[in-house]
Amino acid sequence: MTRTKLFLIIFLILGFGLSILWQFSLKEQIGFGKLATAYAAKQVCSCRYVAERPLESCKQDFTQDISLVSFQEKTDNETSIREMRALAIGGLVQATAIYEPRFGCSLKP
Repeated sequence: MTRTKLFLIIFLILGFGLSILWQFSLKEQIGFGKLATAYAAKQVCSCRYVAERPLESCKQDFTQDISLVSFQEKTDNETSIREMRALAIGGLVQATAIYEPRFGCSLKP
């Protein structure tokens, strides 16, 4: 058996193993990450812009540890629309909530 065929067989076995890992483990984790970041973005947006509290104070409202979630704020001075983005898993999973003065915070699709 040549090295090329051996390398190809090992590559296919690893690919098959990784796809099984994705199907049964990582897929659920990323799904949970999407849900958690959407919830965090909406909650922190409401706390920050509706209740007008500092970002660090808003992070303390969660009962679960959210230290792996980072937040980014963005403000458009012309329209007074503000955005709160929550990022997790190194930016792979993210959600954005938008604050509009008369409507409060809502998730951006």
